Amino acid sequence: MAGEVERVREALRALEAIPDALDRAAACTELLREWPELHRLVADVRQQAVLTAKAQNVTYRAIGERLGMTGEAVGQIAAGRGRASS
Repeated sequence: MAGEVERVREALRALEAIPDALDRAAACTELLREWPELHRLVADVRQQAVLTAKAQNVTYRAIGERLGMTGEAVGQIAAGRGRASS
């Protein structure tokens, strides 16, 4: 799990390492243009994972403990209302 997150972090840090300032700015602009859709995708993947865990009889409280949030926040994610943060 942590490997995937670290690869995303490394890719973002690689933007900083692009030597040409305009190429760096262009790469960032491209990413920012796509960010709303990418954010929705991450939120959807999280929601589906929460719903899968719940279907496996894991409580919202237990899911929340694993995710570092409250069971109430997890319930909001499951209902599609916890998309912006959490």
